[in-house]
Amino acid sequence: MKDEISEIINSKISSLKETRRFFHNIPELGFKEFKTSKEILRRLEDLGLEVEYGIGETGVVGKLIGKYDGPTLMIRADIDGLPIDENTNLDFSSNNGNMHACGHDGHITMALGAAEILSKLKSKLHGNIVFVFQPAEEIVQGALAMIKDGLFEKYPANRVIGTHLWNQVPCGQVGINDSTVFAGADQFRITVQGKGGHGAMPHIAIDPIITLSQIINMSQTIVSREIAPNEMSVLTFGQVHGGTAPNVIADSVVVEGTLRSYRNDVQKNIMDSLKRISKNVADATRANINFERIHGAPPVINEPKVANSIARISSLIVGEENATSIEPISVGDDMAEFLNRVPGTYFILGAGFKDAESRGIESHHNSKFDYDENCLPIGTEIFVRSALDYLS
Repeated sequence: MKDEISEIINSKISSLKETRRFFHNIPELGFKEFKTSKEILRRLEDLGLEVEYGIGETGVVGKLIGKYDGPTLMIRADIDGLPIDENTNLDFSSNNGNMHACGHDGHITMALGAAEILSKLKSKLHGNIVFVFQPAEEIVQGALAMIKDGLFEKYPANRVIGTHLWNQVPCGQVGINDSTVFAGADQFRITVQGKGGHGAMPHIAIDPIITLSQIINMSQTIVSREIAPNEMSVLTFGQVHGGTAPNVIADSVVVEGTLRSYRNDVQKNIMDSLKRISKNVADATRANINFERIHGAPPVINEPKVANSIARISSLIVGEENATSIEPISVGDDMAEFLNRVPGTYFILGAGFKDAESRGIESHHNSKFDYDENCLPIGTEIFVRSALDYLS
């Protein structure tokens, strides 16, 4: 689609890549995005937006007020990185021990690019746009932190959109589902309290490792025997900590893990079952447990009307054959907290290189993660056209 907007987007391709590379070089962990937030704040202020820092600790919000009255569109981007030593050999690689290994540098870039373009078109807007730069998505805490700080009270929205670039989908394709996009993602911690003692005299101790091993074994029946076979669900025990020596029965042992599903009720059922099994096994083995849901996010589920709108706009940019629904992805994202409060859509932006394998590029959350920067103008254009379409 060639018109004034496409010409503007084409003129911004180099600056979009420069912006991405700037933020890629300074990744920061959740609630520690100080340099990142400061730079976002500066750029939004330079565009003349009303700006606020500190919603959700390090979150940034910029409000663009249109010329005419109308609804408010919220555009959300996450801004944190991961504790990964980068191994990409890019000229702009991070060297601070953290890495934008999930594409959040691109999300920042596209939201800032849209803000720049739309700030020059505000005379056409019948309504307002709120740009939300959310911290701590990787630890699934930033969205709720912003919400608890009054995000939706201070900046009430009628619609919310966002994107997650995905390097396992080819650049030039866009995935827009009218229902589930990402799974719910809960984490848990189970502490088994026993009674320590000599490894040679287990009869006067209470071995928490035995209890935990039975909890892990019994919990494998939750997905296979308590969840319907056609429901996607995953229960994974990822970390076990306990014990000090081979000949010492530990006082306690801790296990942490995650569970995923595409429905809130399935997510709750798995968590409830895990808690029930843990307690019953502990009772049977004379141990005690402390069961914690550390943090989590519900499934990311789009509103069909908004999804159809984004699909229509995306098809104008990449072609109908390249703007289609995709299979839900089992990762989690606290964009779900936004979508649970405001009708909206989270679309998947294809960002994969055609020759990714020969380049040695890996997928998300890997030290060799990278993506095709040519996705950036596509995502930016979807944001811009979606805003103009909704607020016209």
